[in-house]
Amino acid sequence: MTTSSMNPMLNIPVYTNSSALNTNSTNTSNTSASSTDQTQNFLKLLVAQIQNQDPMSPMDASTMTNQMSQLNMVSSMGTMNTTLTSMLAQIQNSNFMNQTAMIGHTPLIAGNSISFDGSSNVAIGANLASPVNNLVASIQDSTGKTVAQVNLGSANAGMKTATWSGQDSSGNVLPAGNYSVNFTGLDATGTAVTPVAFVGSPVASVAKGAGNSVNFTLQNGQSVDATTINQWVS
Repeated sequence: MTTSSMNPMLNIPVYTNSSALNTNSTNTSNTSASSTDQTQNFLKLLVAQIQNQDPMSPMDASTMTNQMSQLNMVSSMGTMNTTLTSMLAQIQNSNFMNQTAMIGHTPLIAGNSISFDGSSNVAIGANLASPVNNLVASIQDSTGKTVAQVNLGSANAGMKTATWSGQDSSGNVLPAGNYSVNFTGLDATGTAVTPVAFVGSPVASVAKGAGNSVNFTLQNGQSVDATTINQWVS
């Protein structure tokens, strides 16, 4: 609320925002109260020491100075802890806001389950421990029947990514539903290998998890910790 008063020296009204003054006054008074309490506690301790000191060996000035220094140190550490806590909260909020920019982007998550929506391409990947030849991604429906295959040829060690269009081996778009993908290939000796499968799904939402973690909810309903994602395809 804004109030006015008359300046007796200039004979002009002076307007004051009492709400702002009250807020500042409250913040200042809280800080002052904390400082005052510490000072009063120190003075009480000092008076008690003086009253109970040995008359034959009174407390010298250096002892008082040391106690005051210790009081200031404790007060400074408390202020520093408050400042660091505030800075940490700001960094965490900034990290959370940065992670929200990943909504709509697609990470690859370990697993072979595919939730096909009936139209969108599905990102898939194989994590290869060593180079392989004749790498093939086989897509199975919910009954375990192979409905499509994606030939990826030769691939080096690391993550090999591809896209399944949602079509069967004849080029027909399959109905929406649950599918799975499995990879097979041959290593340098001709031995069959089955790399770990990864499936991509766009990020639908971002939420804060336990502690300082950030969780992504994917469009397929899966929830993952942001720190566990090692590969993004878009």
